[in-house]
Amino acid sequence: MAYGFNHAEARLSFQAAQRLDPTCAICFWGDALVLGPNINAPMDAAAVAPALAALEKAQAAAGRASDREQALIEALSARYSADPAADRAGMDAAYAAAMQAVSERFPVDLDIATLYAEALMDLSPWSYWEDEGRTPKGRTAEIVGTLERVLAADPDHIGAIHFYIHAVEASPPRNRPAQVDRRPRRKTRR
Repeated sequence: MAYGFNHAEARLSFQAAQRLDPTCAICFWGDALVLGPNINAPMDAAAVAPALAALEKAQAAAGRASDREQALIEALSARYSADPAADRAGMDAAYAAAMQAVSERFPVDLDIATLYAEALMDLSPWSYWEDEGRTPKGRTAEIVGTLERVLAADPDHIGAIHFYIHAVEASPPRNRPAQVDRRPRRKTRR
């Protein structure tokens, strides 16, 4: 649900999982993740306190989490601050840098790579191309390359498919090896 930008429903699912296992660190991480900014919406000031509360619970439970989960929780801590004057762009950039480090640490984890690409997309929402879609702006080449790597390994990765469509939709269709926007889909497993 989070990969499909249905953050409200994703949050309900993470909260249901928390009720089933109150020690599930990644369940609290997911709750905090979906409260953050995305390419469709900036960070809502009302979401800061619940995001921080969920992140604190994730951090408290992180001792029982896997190395990957601990790395994701640590990276997400760069995205939020209790200081209302904190620089949102700076926190988003710090989160993207932290996710890059996590992606480099776990290079075969396709979900981590996809989350890294999303973090980069959040740095310049809907502004990935110039020159009528011919020239990538900023970190667009890195976004597209990361998502294409994920799709080469798993052509049905629902998050990579969705983010890739948005990353390239303003560019001409040439040289898009994934062609995900015209593929029939199997039922998702994510």
